[in-house]
Amino acid sequence: MRANPNIVLTGTPGVGKTTHCEALAERTSLRHISVNQIVKDKGCHEGWDEEYQSWIVDEDKVIHSLFFISLI
Repeated sequence: MRANPNIVLTGTPGVGKTTHCEALAERTSLRHISVNQIVKDKGCHEGWDEEYQSWIVDEDKVIHSLFFISLI
């Protein structure tokens, strides 16, 4: 049974999502997991989008990676 919620914060690049999530995790004792870092470290993408200057995320690979992180 889950003891803690999943909180997903989305938004355009550079608006402060990471800063906000780190502060939220510190204040609530929840763990901050950076999906952007998972995408880069685990290769959970389909390539780079030049127009948006961001990774094209493969959501299935991210979910798979998050499943194994949650078991730790």
